[in-house]
Amino acid sequence: MPNDSYTQQALAADTSFKQRVRSSLSSVAWQVLNEDPATANHTNRENFARQVVRNLDNEVAVIMPSFVMRPNVINFATTYEFDWISRTGHVASACGDADIQSQLFTDWDQMAEGAGFFTPPPLVVPANSRPGPL
Repeated sequence: MPNDSYTQQALAADTSFKQRVRSSLSSVAWQVLNEDPATANHTNRENFARQVVRNLDNEVAVIMPSFVMRPNVINFATTYEFDWISRTGHVASACGDADIQSQLFTDWDQMAEGAGFFTPPPLVVPANSRPGPL
């Protein structure tokens, strides 16, 4: 059965999956902190990474509801695994840690912008379009 908003929001609320995303988010943040400063948008990426490292649990809480709907998560089966012996269970995703990290890398600039780390490019006005003296 394909995933839907019900399966994915159950996954977003699952403690085990949150821990996996938390670990991956931390790993990606540290990789961004160590990336080449010549990387496009590096300053904003780095500033967001510092915020993530300082407040990891909050950042996980912020991204979880939408992160589970991203392609590298929703395109893998989400199921409920029940343990008959302990009579407990949890929601599980077939996506791997590499899939989670890849999606975080893909979304990093957009997450940084959403967190307020975005410096718009300078406005360049061609010289011939400037108004003359009044």
